[in-house]
Amino acid sequence: MPAAIVQAVVPQTARLVLLGLVTAVALACDVRVLPFRMPQNSRLVPSTILARSDGTGALQFGFEMGTGLRTFTPTHLPYVLVGVALLGAEWWLSPLLGACFGVGRALMVRLAVASGDATTWHSSFVRHRRLIHMLCWTAAVACTASIVTGLR
Repeated sequence: MPAAIVQAVVPQTARLVLLGLVTAVALACDVRVLPFRMPQNSRLVPSTILARSDGTGALQFGFEMGTGLRTFTPTHLPYVLVGVALLGAEWWLSPLLGACFGVGRALMVRLAVASGDATTWHSSFVRHRRLIHMLCWTAAVACTASIVTGLR
């Protein structure tokens, strides 16, 4: 596992400083203080995958997003999650964090499909996007701060 290797090779202080920097850079990119995007595979998941009513589309979308196979990344929060998994969390938590990310992405698509009208669901999401984004960033910064300061 990459996290176990990184954590065995890189001193803890360096890992924690790097985690703080990853979080700060990602946040600065999201609020447009830094004018660049982190790497992403900028290809949309086809609507035929998303429209499956049996739930497999949501799972495939979550898998493809979680593995970086395709789709846009509208926020830099996934990079913070990778930083936490690689640099700050116990090595055995990394697969769990990845699975939670994939389930979260799949759940979002599943909820949109289950709503019966994905367009209405998306419009509602867009109306609340700023609040959701702020809450997610607050949680990410709090998590990073607790790891960096040793408040685990």
